[in-house]
Parts: sequence; structure tokens; C-alpha cells
Amino acid sequence: MTRISVIVIMIVLGLFLSGTSLRAQIYAPEGLNMPGAWNTWINPPTNNLVLASSTQVTGGKVVKIATGTPRWQTSFSVAATGGDLTGGTYEWLFTSGSSSNYYQNKWAAVTITMNTLQLYTKEGTANNSITLVNGKWYTMNFEDLGYVDTRAIFMETSAAPVDISTVSVPVSVIANTPATINVGLSAAKCAEENFFVRYSTDGWLTSAIVPVAFTGTSGTASIPGQASGTVVSYYAFSTTLATVTADFDLVTIKLNSNSGVNYTYTVGGAPVVISFANLQWPDQGVINPGMGFDVFGQAYIAGLTGLPTPAPGLMAWVGYNTANTNPSTWTNWIVAPYNAPAGNNDEFKANLGLSLTTAGRYYYATRFRLNTDPYVYGGYSATGGGFWDGVANISGILDVIVGIGELPGIVTTAYPNPTSGGLNIELSTPATLCFTSSIGNVVLQKEIPSGRQVVDISAFKAGMYHLQITTGNQVSHQTIIKR
Repeated sequence: MTRISVIVIMIVLGLFLSGTSLRAQIYAPEGLNMPGAWNTWINPPTNNLVLASSTQVTGGKVVKIATGTPRWQTSFSVAATGGDLTGGTYEWLFTSGSSSNYYQNKWAAVTITMNTLQLYTKEGTANNSITLVNGKWYTMNFEDLGYVDTRAIFMETSAAPVDISTVSVPVSVIANTPATINVGLSAAKCAEENFFVRYSTDGWLTSAIVPVAFTGTSGTASIPGQASGTVVSYYAFSTTLATVTADFDLVTIKLNSNSGVNYTYTVGGAPVVISFANLQWPDQGVINPGMGFDVFGQAYIAGLTGLPTPAPGLMAWVGYNTANTNPSTWTNWIVAPYNAPAGNNDEFKANLGLSLTTAGRYYYATRFRLNTDPYVYGGYSATGGGFWDGVANISGILDVIVGIGELPGIVTTAYPNPTSGGLNIELSTPATLCFTSSIGNVVLQKEIPSGRQVVDISAFKAGMYHLQITTGNQVSHQTIIKR
């Protein structure tokens, strides 16, 4: 080894040991202290632990946070009595040094502006100055860049900062659909605390934030929809700043980052939507005012409908209007409860007739909604219907007429139901029966005379069928279950 090499090594080693600017961060065992008039300049501040480095003073509360931007943080209360400090204006310093010289490194020359990142001069000649207010709490973050000019911030709140106790992970997130994140707090937040969820879709090369809206200690945030396959990482944090566009770690008071590894979810496939809806049946009818008239509609959502239980979040209505216009403009809607699975669809039923107590002609259609998605409207056609368009898939027509008696020939009961074969039907006049499968296919149509008739449906496959009975201009409908 040459003499020049030895000299260079000795110089570098000397700089390292003395704690000067070649170091990327402050020497951890010496840490960061905050001596000043507020503790009679005792350094290290063994007489007030909220000002003392946790690495140099036992019980010191100025702690190093290594995740994200390396920084030192402390939080303290100010009160006339019983606080960590009392209100007033104080001169003080940031310091770091060994037991031989606790003031070996200092950062100074700043008059504090609350809730603002400010640059502190390494070896600045003037002390720092801060004004503290009784009844407040202060959280300080000091950016650890080593022994160079450095930024720090004091954030003022009217109560002790609350912890972020829980952050949820969505079970599944569909492509291009926002993800709802639930955030729970250890106690109600004070007015100055603002909470955000910070997220990244590229491994934290870039990031963005969304606000958390709270009711009591429970809050929600919505991460925007992303493409299928995207891995989203996120965590929750608090700050006194109303908006944050940079230096997220330096303005953070509290955070929940899943013990430093962050929370994640992977965006799934195509969004869940209602891809089919109809007015299943009937397409027309005649009733007395207020007489029962059931209307059925079906909707399809891939993977969710046609199961033993109804699709979560799927809602249905039957609507009516006196003009044959687009159902999206109608205002009269009746909730249609879930009826049964129908093939791959879910079927819903509402008794429209009970709501029509005034004579006249009414047009009716169905309406469906999945969670908070836009409404879709169902229309009728002889081939099974679909989304209402006023041409191929249209509204049904119901005439409400006063004085047509008991509508002879209209059956009110077909029994037994469910049945494994024979179905008893009683009529006072001849009628036409039409059995339709749950997907709209006609499986049996026949004329029957008046009186009690037994209709054999033993050849039907097990499932649900619609029975339409027509006599003259009167129509009755019923759901039949074949075992």
C-alpha cells in the first residue's frame, strides 16, 4: 500500500469518527437532542425526555424512524401545569454529539412557523426560536440527511394525536373499479388532524394520496380504479396539512403501514356489471282498480346470478307510467323483491296492480341496479326480452277498467304447487294455457275447457315455470315449481 493511500484512508476514517459531512445520516448512538431554554439548556436533556434522543438517553422520546424518509420524531404536550412543557417563547437547538462534546453538531437559525417544513442551517450562528401555546400538542419531524443543512417541521394539534388502529384490505377489487379502504382510529380525531391513504401502483416510484372521510372513529377512502393485474400498495397517515403533494414522510404524524411492509391488493378481471335485464312477463293484462297483477323481471350478472342465493347488491323495481316513454324518465317505482333463480338469472317479482287504483292504461317496465351503479331498464319481447329500447324490447301494457266484475275465467290458484306432475286448474270459461321456462322458452301451450282440469307437466324438467292463462282479453299469471 502506498503512502498516499494510507493518508487517504486516515483522512476518511478521521472524518467518519468525527461525524462530519461524509456521513449520510446522523450517528445513531448519538442521535438527536433538543436542548434549550425550555429545559435550562441541559444537554442531553435528561431533565425532559421529550427533548432527548432515545439512543443516547434512557427513556428519551426523540426516536428514529427508518422507514421511508429517515427522520427523527417527538411529540409533546404544552400546558400551564401537567404538560411536558409550558407555554411561552423559547430559544433552543437541534444537537448531536458524543459525551465529550454534546454540542459538536448543531442545526439552528430558524424561527418556527407552525405546520411548515423549514430549512435549518448546520452550525447556524443564531439559536432557533419557537412559541408554544398552552393546551396544544406538538409533533416534530427532523429529516436525517446527516451533517448538512436539514429540514424539520413542527405540527400543532389541540389534542394528543390519535393512532391509526386498523386499515382494511379489500377481498377483491375488479378492474377499473374504485377500492374502498376502511380506516379505524384509536379515538376521535381533533380538528387539526387530517388523514390520507397514500398508494402506489409502481413500487413507490410514484405515489398519490386520497383523503379519509370520518364518522366518529371510522373512516373510508376510495383508491381510484386500476387496470386488471395492477398491484396496489398503500398505507394510512395523519398530518396537520390540508393537502400534501410531496415530502409525505416528513409531514406525517401517525401512520399505519402494516409494520413497514405496507398493505397490498391485486386488481382482478373485468368489472361486475348487469349484462342482461328484461321484463320477463306478462306483456299485457286487464284488471279492476287495485286488483293484484304480478310482474316479473330477470337480470344476469356473470358468476353472481342463478345461484341458490340472490346476487349481493342486486336490486330491482317495477315501474309504471301513463305515457309510453323511456322508463328512465319515470317516477313511479315499486320495489320488486327477489323471487327465485331462473336459469343463470335472478328473478324478481312485484305486485303492480295493487298500486293502480285509478282506471286507465298504464305502461310498465323493470329497473335494476347493482350496488351504486347506474340503473338499467328491462323490456319485454316474445323471445325473452332485454334492455329496454322501445323497439325490440318494449314496455308492458296494463288496462285498469272499472266494472268488469270478477274477471271470470282468470285463475287465482293452480295446485298443488310445487308439483311433480299433475297441476289442478279451475276455470269458469275456456282458456289458453302457456307455460314458459325461466329463460323465456315456451314449453307447453294448449286450450282447455271450463271447470277443473288436470294438466300433466310430468315431462317438464325440474325448475321454475311461468304460467299464463288467457281468456278473452283477460290474462292471469302464476309461478309454478316443477319438482
